[in-house]
Amino acid sequence: MTALVRVFAVASALLAAGCSSWTPSWVPSSLTSGPNVSLTIESDPPGADARTSLGPACRTPCMIPVPADRSFTVSYTLNGYLPQAIQVTPRTVTDNVVDMAGGSADTFGTTMQVEVTPNPVYAQLQPAPPPAPTRKGKGRAKPKPPPPPQ
Repeated sequence: MTALVRVFAVASALLAAGCSSWTPSWVPSSLTSGPNVSLTIESDPPGADARTSLGPACRTPCMIPVPADRSFTVSYTLNGYLPQAIQVTPRTVTDNVVDMAGGSADTFGTTMQVEVTPNPVYAQLQPAPPPAPTRKGKGRAKPKPPPPPQ
């Protein structure tokens, strides 16, 4: 095999192994995003419009991808109900991987993953109060028409 073919084969194997997420250092970080997670959004009653402060929106119940590396707010609106907002924050979870080979529990390593909490995001929407009644005839009285001529 020639050297060029070997280089191509190694590069292909690395890409297939999941290394394609590597970004060159000259690419601005504003153009790349961190890991995404699926966020489940629910409400009672269902059918509310839910919008994240990051932009994505949907009608409940729904599921949307969101970045797992930053905080944001989910805002709910539904006609006849008070609006509501819920804060969502990232959380890093570290798990120890245990090697049980040979009958002893030795720590083999750790894994880290990022998630958001709460997930699912749930809002119990409260009915909006009825509008205040308007009072007709409030203010100055209209003048009475003059009596008909006799």
